[in-house]
Amino acid sequence: MKNKFPNASIVIATFNNAPILRRVLEAMLKLEYPAQYEIIVADDGSKDGTREMLQSNFRNNKKIKLIFLKHGGVCKARNAGIKAARFPIVINMDHDCIPSRNWLRDMAGGFDSEKIGIVSAYDYYGGTSTAFRKNLLNKVGGYDEDYVYYREDTDLSFKIMDLGYEFKLVKANYVHDHKLAKPKGFMGLAKHVMQRLKYHQNDVLLYKKHPAKLCEKFLNIKFHFLVSPLSDFKAATGIWGKGVGFSISSPRGIVFLENKSPLHALAIILAGIAYVCAVKISRLIGSIRFGKLLI
Repeated sequence: MKNKFPNASIVIATFNNAPILRRVLEAMLKLEYPAQYEIIVADDGSKDGTREMLQSNFRNNKKIKLIFLKHGGVCKARNAGIKAARFPIVINMDHDCIPSRNWLRDMAGGFDSEKIGIVSAYDYYGGTSTAFRKNLLNKVGGYDEDYVYYREDTDLSFKIMDLGYEFKLVKANYVHDHKLAKPKGFMGLAKHVMQRLKYHQNDVLLYKKHPAKLCEKFLNIKFHFLVSPLSDFKAATGIWGKGVGFSISSPRGIVFLENKSPLHALAIILAGIAYVCAVKISRLIGSIRFGKLLI
């Protein structure tokens, strides 16, 4: 790409996040960027006053385009934003991520070669603060709505990489302002765990659509059907790469049981083993659902 700073479209899918979304957009309007940029907000049928906040505060701002949808999930909302995007670089940003003034400059600067198809300030392979070439998004059809939520970012990156383009990590600062409340009571905890287990059925869908070594490495698959039990154990007990330390915790940082004594440590180990068994049962259900064996 000849121009180091191409015009860019920032797509923000949102649902029920009015107070933080307002701060996100206020920061977006203050970006220091030497080319044109637009902000596209796709409201996925919010019920908390998000629509009213957007119309009241940003309806007349020329940099911001508002799209209001019926609730259909984050993939549909992002795809609506991509379709409305006018510029050659499209950046996915979550509705609770507040960018620094130089964030967009650092993101767009990552496209320093025609070989680069994806640039992210998050992690491999995608997530919030991830940018794509618009023509490639059009070619692969954007986000696969079969996922609804979870692994959809990875799937999109893999589709573009399958075309021969590269994925590049960059440093572009932003604040992820999300405070996840710990589920209350046994029923709240059970609901949270069941939801997390259901998400892992999408591991199967990802592997079915991308049965190559890259996906096997990403999911840590052994023997072409088994996700490493150690990887699942680490995810449940907070000792994976970005974990919170030995504890019963979620990948999003919610800690349910801290390691304060040998008895706690034993409980964490037993709970971790139970989770490994449960997630493998969930993937087995996903295997039947999607017609690809992965446990």
